[in-house]
Amino acid sequence: MTLEETIDLLTVAAAFDRRTVGEGDAVAWHAALGDLDFADSRAAVVGHYRDRRDWIMPSDIRARVKAIRVARLDAGEKFLDPPSGLDGPAYKDWLIRNRKRIADGHDGPRALEAS
Repeated sequence: MTLEETIDLLTVAAAFDRRTVGEGDAVAWHAALGDLDFADSRAAVVGHYRDRRDWIMPSDIRARVKAIRVARLDAGEKFLDPPSGLDGPAYKDWLIRNRKRIADGHDGPRALEAS
């Protein structure tokens, strides 16, 4: 997530809880959440305020994003049948890349690309 997306995320939170957001807030939240996907983080904020009344914090978003990714992996396990003929390192590479792809919200595995 970019710093601008972090500002957008805080704007979504502010729409629910009327917090004030300054540059320092955006920088601090970006330091805690910058490695996360914006769409997943936004879904986490909306989900939090759909279920709870307390102010959301970065750890709440991280926990909800983790749950979103785990749910995708659980639903996407059917896509993790590797193509035949992959040896140990190629199989491991295929599995790691495709688990990440599914957790990121993509529908299915991508063919192993030649390196």
